[in-house]
Amino acid sequence: MSSGVQLTGAELLELYGFMEKANELFHQPMNYSDSDKVEKFGQENYPLIRKYYYDVLWDKLPDKVKENILNE
Repeated sequence: MSSGVQLTGAELLELYGFMEKANELFHQPMNYSDSDKVEKFGQENYPLIRKYYYDVLWDKLPDKVKENILNE
């Protein structure tokens, strides 16, 4: 995979903000079994997860990598 893939400044800040929230939740193993916290995190953050998974990151993958993923 090429190391030349870039995120915009806005994408980078948005992704960093998400990672900060994920780290706040998951750095404490006792939170894993707190279904209310996990559900709240999912409801609040799934739109961003979906955006990056299906649009932002997918669009930045080289075609060969996309092909390999689709053929798994």
